Amino acid sequence: MTSGARAHESAPGGPTLRRIQDADGLLLASFGPVLVAWWTGKPTPETFERQRSELAARVDANPGRQLFMCVVSSSAPPPEQAEREGSAKMISVHGERLAGCACVIEGQGFRAAITRTVLTGIVVLTRTPAPVAFFENVKSAQAWLQSRAGGTNLSDLPAQLDRLR
Repeated sequence: MTSGARAHESAPGGPTLRRIQDADGLLLASFGPVLVAWWTGKPTPETFERQRSELAARVDANPGRQLFMCVVSSSAPPPEQAEREGSAKMISVHGERLAGCACVIEGQGFRAAITRTVLTGIVVLTRTPAPVAFFENVKSAQAWLQSRAGGTNLSDLPAQLDRLR
């Protein structure tokens, strides 16, 4: 597991992407007010807990300002039911203390579209006060997050994330 921060160049006036950890199919990184969870492997109870605890710590430290972007690679296997239910709870438990959650389900085509539709339905049923939206790519999610970032320039997020991959 890689721990600690690894800096990457940023756009003028914008934040720098910092790697928190990268192991077992989960990359956690921060970019200004955004916590990024990038899933390339199947979530396990252990990797899900790493994501959950990192988000909880950041929301506690930045209530009402913390943003979350969860990216699911097109090659990542779907999670088990417990992790799907845990994901909805992980977002809803923070209420208005979480400024927003962007979920990126990478890929095009039927499987990705159905996944985004099913997840949207789950969010509607959980009725979280935090704004949640689903996207097919990081660039679209960045534009949505930008409006919730309190003036922080997030324009370089997609490029820095691509370099980190």
